[in-house]
Amino acid sequence: MDAAAQPSTPSQTGIAGPPPKLSIDKFADGGIVCLKLAGTIDESFEGKKLAATLKAETLVLDLADIKKISSFGIREWVDFMNGLAKQVKAIVLLECAPKVVDQLNMVANFAGTGKVFSFYAPYRCDYCDTDSRVLLQVDKDWETIKSMKMPQRPCPQCGEGQYFDEDPATFFAYIIGQDKFELDGQVAAFLSAKLNYTVSEQSRKLRVDKLIEGRATFLRLAGDLDASFPREKLAEGLEGTVIVDVAGVGRIEPAGAAEWRGFLQMITPAAEAIYLLGVPPAFLEKLTRPEDMGPKTQVLSFSIPYTCNKCATTTAQQIDVEQHYDVLKFATPPEMKCADCKSAMVCAATEGLLTHLPSLPKPSVSPEAKKLIKDLSTRKPEKKKVATTVAEAAAQGKGGSAWMGAAIMGFLVIAGVGGFLAYKQFAQKPAAAGQDLGQLTKKSADQQPAWITSKTPFTSYCADAKDGGVSCVGVSSPAPSAEDGEDEARDAALDGVANAIAARIGDAKWQSGVAKLYAETRQAKLDAYQHDPDSANARRDVREARKAVAASLRATGGVAVPTAPAGKYWEEYTGEAGKHYLVYVQYQLAGAEAKRLVETYQHTENADGVTVVSMFPQVGWRYPKVTEGAIVIDVGKGNLKNASLGDQTVVLEVGGRAVHDAPSFSKVVTEELERLKDKGGRLELRVQAGDGGPAVFTAQIPGTAPVVVPQGSGGSGTHYNGGGSNGGHGNVNVWDRYNPGSGAGRDDPTQ
Repeated sequence: MDAAAQPSTPSQTGIAGPPPKLSIDKFADGGIVCLKLAGTIDESFEGKKLAATLKAETLVLDLADIKKISSFGIREWVDFMNGLAKQVKAIVLLECAPKVVDQLNMVANFAGTGKVFSFYAPYRCDYCDTDSRVLLQVDKDWETIKSMKMPQRPCPQCGEGQYFDEDPATFFAYIIGQDKFELDGQVAAFLSAKLNYTVSEQSRKLRVDKLIEGRATFLRLAGDLDASFPREKLAEGLEGTVIVDVAGVGRIEPAGAAEWRGFLQMITPAAEAIYLLGVPPAFLEKLTRPEDMGPKTQVLSFSIPYTCNKCATTTAQQIDVEQHYDVLKFATPPEMKCADCKSAMVCAATEGLLTHLPSLPKPSVSPEAKKLIKDLSTRKPEKKKVATTVAEAAAQGKGGSAWMGAAIMGFLVIAGVGGFLAYKQFAQKPAAAGQDLGQLTKKSADQQPAWITSKTPFTSYCADAKDGGVSCVGVSSPAPSAEDGEDEARDAALDGVANAIAARIGDAKWQSGVAKLYAETRQAKLDAYQHDPDSANARRDVREARKAVAASLRATGGVAVPTAPAGKYWEEYTGEAGKHYLVYVQYQLAGAEAKRLVETYQHTENADGVTVVSMFPQVGWRYPKVTEGAIVIDVGKGNLKNASLGDQTVVLEVGGRAVHDAPSFSKVVTEELERLKDKGGRLELRVQAGDGGPAVFTAQIPGTAPVVVPQGSGGSGTHYNGGGSNGGHGNVNVWDRYNPGSGAGRDDPTQ
């Protein structure tokens, strides 16, 4: 809420006044303050007064929801920015709405001393009469911004192409006048972990600090909790007292939650006690149930948001569980006072989070342990070379890895899913459900559904229905929760659906051009897992491929793909390793839906001699990051012909415009060739071919307009592109392939 423009108070008749035109939410953490503004900036915005109340090292202004800025509002805003120059050291403008970008381009000093980090570009779809916005960041989108060439994008409403709805030279004028920059690491971490902004890939990658003191090990986690969480590396050798500071954990993905639960299960037998510090709200709600933590884990402190109505500030307040246990056990938040104005604050936590508080056990920590925990949590890590690979870590360790050595603070960057170990099979062969899992202790229904005909973990299977439809069942691997198992079983079932559809496509050219593209890779990954089901890498490869197939099927299959499973069933097993779940998910397609998918994926389109079909989901086994595109099954003899553009090539973009499927390939290629037909020129195609990353092919398209060639340059007279008479040479259809980002230059084949 705007401290300078409070909402109108109720009248004497009891009727509330109109809501404020501008609302301002304030979030603070140490020297970083974030203001989120929404509504209209007009003369009621008291810029100078608000600026005087702000003191920060870095001020972040979120301007995504600014709807209008009046003439008098501009004056107040400029006064606000000028006043901030005396109060804060750095200003960052975040997610600027198009209305804000317009003012940046027209009003001098509108940003003051601040820098624009991200902004929204307006897009328009004429097919469904829809306007939308695309967020751009100056760190990762700088080349696109600088080129001022915005590609078409799929409309989120109808899927057709939508275009950039502004004059690029005008819209980007201010932005390209400032330098490219990256957010300060602490600011990026605050925005990502505390406020859930997507601002930096680096700020979301998990970072682990580790310190060992006697029989106590201290871990500090910062970043997102996803499938890359290195539970085995961190769990190795942990014993005694384990203290984990999770205050810096941001987003929690289902796969990351599963890895965390697995981590606790691995360290519980050897640990004397496991203490969690600074638990953030999302972590508290999702991962601190009794079944999540086990018998030895205790939450010592957690943070929940409080709002001060007097100074309009929302901050995360640290709550000591032992100190406030008598209040927490009644699902009541403790009373807290604002650090700035000392006024009473109001808890802003969700009802669901508050009702979870009584389930937290009362901590039992000795005075000596409390002193040790305080000492370890306040120590700062030593500055040293970051070990980003196993080889580097081993070189640093020499007889004991750098992050595992006693009394050494280690610093480890987990570089995404490819880092160290992401998944681990639960030490069972896939021959029979429940093997090595313990005793069946619970199930979701009294009777096992009839559609379950096999209980082999981590598999999928399908059966034809009488109406020509298909029923596919996915079985999870043993999972630490029913939720995690369901995610895995869904992906497995949808992979089964895609495989069943492929078997129904009888066209020989499709089978040789599409099925051959992924079949060998799919079989190799499944064989590797069957050969060694305990292999973390083998299981990860299969799981990631199925997830990619499921995502592609949903993106390309349209309404024929069911939005929800037809059936779900789970079983709980309890053994020495704790509780695990096997989850079964069934998807059913009616005959008409299965037929529609077959027709969608085998339908061909032709443009300039090139025949393509739409992206098929099972290609995700070979290219997990490619969910849309057009697959070439016949190169033909048109302008695009060349050996480099072979069959089984997936076309992703043409002329900088996205290709979603076969029809869009035909449409975009036809329009681009029409654009180049007179003068000719280069036409770039971004493709996925082979086992490397996407590459760009360039075709030189001959034009039909006459070109006068000066005498002495190969002949005289009038020439035509593609001609070459009278001693001159015409443009030839030569392809030039290059790898973007390789730094290699490109030769012009016409020179």
